[in-house]
Amino acid sequence: MARYAGKIKTRNNHVRSVEVQARTEEEALQHISKMGRVVTFKRKMSFDVGKGLTPADRQIFFARLSSMLSSRVGTSDALVLMRDTFNGKIQEVAGRLLSYVETGADLATAIEKVGTPDFPESTIALIKAGSRSGETWRSLKDAAVFEYELHNIKKGAAKGLMTGIFSFLAAGALTVSSTLYVGPKIMASDLIKASNKNGEVDIGWINTTATVMGYTMAVIMVIGFLFWLLASVGRQLLPVQADKIILKVPFYKDLVLSRDNFVVLYGLALLIKSGVRTEEALRLSSVSAPKGALRTDLTNATVAVKNGRPWPKVMQTLHPTDIAALMSASDREQVASTLDTLANQYRELYGQRLASFVPMINLAAALCMSLAGAILFGQSILPMLMASQGLMG
Repeated sequence: MARYAGKIKTRNNHVRSVEVQARTEEEALQHISKMGRVVTFKRKMSFDVGKGLTPADRQIFFARLSSMLSSRVGTSDALVLMRDTFNGKIQEVAGRLLSYVETGADLATAIEKVGTPDFPESTIALIKAGSRSGETWRSLKDAAVFEYELHNIKKGAAKGLMTGIFSFLAAGALTVSSTLYVGPKIMASDLIKASNKNGEVDIGWINTTATVMGYTMAVIMVIGFLFWLLASVGRQLLPVQADKIILKVPFYKDLVLSRDNFVVLYGLALLIKSGVRTEEALRLSSVSAPKGALRTDLTNATVAVKNGRPWPKVMQTLHPTDIAALMSASDREQVASTLDTLANQYRELYGQRLASFVPMINLAAALCMSLAGAILFGQSILPMLMASQGLMG
């Protein structure tokens, strides 16, 4: 989106400068005119068009907006204050949200319409789920906490993960270059040929080790790529079938599904706690859930409630212990409390799995780098040592 700058005259006859980002000039002029009488208006050259709210900006946005809504400030009034008292992206996003709210949309729907890159999809789902309980301010607060924790988890993990992947690829490249280029070049040198008349220089076992290691690393990379493909493309094209496969793989299923499980169960807990009928709560949760096995479970659970059967029994994506906990709940309050506990459990599980996955990748990469270094030594230095010993003998 383009950036526009202008000067407005407020009700106190004060002139101040404002900046907004908008898709069109008309939209930008509409946002600025709502702040006061427009004195000047022009498009501003900028190199950061298209960028959304940063995680830090979203934390400020959610915190301020949540505190105002919890104090019974109207949604429109709160957004007007956000628009008039902030600059940059926060001001622009508040103005866009206000335009949607003034046309009759609730805040959660307005946030969904603004969408990415200002608000991630998981955050939008969390806010929509929480707003159905009637406490939008609490859903904003929970979304801020969720994003902060998720950002911290991913920030540390992404750095270590990229280091591990790069080291693993470097080890593979070093192994291939040592076996296919360095080793043959050394063995074809005049020194090696002169000293190898009686077969003193023999690195066959090193070549065998390098070949085995190369094939092993290739298999690991192919498996890793297939897992990534299943979690990304597979869940988009065939969500239910992909989730069924993912659920059969320990550890991997927690990395892929735990975050979505947290968002959906959190919303379901809020709906039941706020007094929404169980059948309706399950239906609303199934509509907002991402396509896959969990959505299918929620749809089946809705049908089970209609037919008078216990709905937790059809939730195949949940662990048997989680199903037992839900079955033992005797009233709505206990069901909501159990769902809330399960949601937090999945959130913590996602963090734990991600935190343990990265060191495991780094350990494997370090081992491969050590073996690749040993193979390089065996392909380059060891033949020369053998040749020298043969010549001296």
